[in-house]
Amino acid sequence: GEGPLEADLRRQVATRGVTDRVTFLGHVSDADLPSYYQAADVFVLPSIAKTEAFGVVQVEAMAAGRPVVSTNLPTGVPWVNQDGVSGLVVPPGDADALATALNRLLDDDVLRDRLSRNAASRADVVFSLESMIGRFRHVIDTIVRAPEQLESGLVRTAIS
Repeated sequence: GEGPLEADLRRQVATRGVTDRVTFLGHVSDADLPSYYQAADVFVLPSIAKTEAFGVVQVEAMAAGRPVVSTNLPTGVPWVNQDGVSGLVVPPGDADALATALNRLLDDDVLRDRLSRNAASRADVVFSLESMIGRFRHVIDTIVRAPEQLESGLVRTAIS
C-alpha cells in the first residue's frame, strides 16, 4: 500500500540490501486484490499498534485460502486469526518470533496446507455475508424476544 511509513520502509529495504526481494506495489484495486492474495504463500499482519482493531485484510487473505501470521494485540486481531487454526499468532514487536513463524509456515508444507484450508473455512463459516447476517439476526431476535439472555451472556456465546 501507501502511507506515512513508506519512505522509511523503502530506506530500510535499501539499507538491508533486499531491494531485489521486496516490491512496493502502491495502491492495488479491490478487483486485483484476490490475485495478489492467491500469489502469496502466507499473509502477514505484523501490527504493533492497538489501533489495529480487527484487520479486515486478514479475512480477505483467509478467504483466499492463505494462512495468516498476525500479532497478539489486545484487539480483535487474534480473534480473527486463531493461533494454530487459521495461522500463527506472535507477540507484537517480536521480530524473532515473527521470523520463526514465517519460516515455520514456509518450511512445513503440511502445516501450511492445513492452516490454509482452515483459514478458508473460517472465513466462510464466520465471516461470510450469510453468516454475519444470521448472527446479527440472532442478536436482534434475542433483544426483542428474550432480552434477559443478553445479561446472562448467552448471546455473546452464540456470536463468538
